[in-house]
Amino acid sequence: MIDSKIIISVAIVLIIGAIAAGYQISNNPEILWQVTNPDSTTPSSSGSGGASGTGGAGGAGGAGGGAGGSSSLDNIGGNGGYSVSPSEAQSIAKGYIKEEGATAGTPRLVSIGGEPVYVVPIEKDGKIIGEIHIDPVTGKNIGGGGGAPP
Repeated sequence: MIDSKIIISVAIVLIIGAIAAGYQISNNPEILWQVTNPDSTTPSSSGSGGASGTGGAGGAGGAGGGAGGSSSLDNIGGNGGYSVSPSEAQSIAKGYIKEEGATAGTPRLVSIGGEPVYVVPIEKDGKIIGEIHIDPVTGKNIGGGGGAPP
C-alpha cells in the first residue's frame, strides 16, 4: 500500500515537471538553442544545439570536447588584433570537416571560459549541424560540438 502511494506521488511530480517544461518550451523555443556562459546570464549568439564532443562518426566536430559555454564578444570586426584572421580560422576549420556536403560558415569571435575563440559553424543544407573552435592566437583546433548524425 505504501509503495503504491510513493509511485503515484512520483508520477504526479513527473507529470507536473513535464507540463512546466512544455510550457517553457512553447513560450520561448529559441532559448533551447542558445549556449549560455555559466559566469554570465546573457545568452550568446551561438546557433549550435549540438553536444560538446568530437562530433561522432562522420561528424563535423573538432578534436576534443567543447568547453563550458560561450558569451559573445559582439562579433569583433576583423581579427580583433589576433594573429589568425576569421578567414584563416574558416580555412583551418574546413580541414576538420568530415561530414560530406557540410561547409564551414562565417566565424564569430567569442569568449569561452574567459579566453577568445573563433567559433566556426558547420553548415549543411542551410542548417547549422555543429561548430569547430579555433584558437585566434595559435590557429589550433581546440574543440567543438555537434555534427553527429541524428
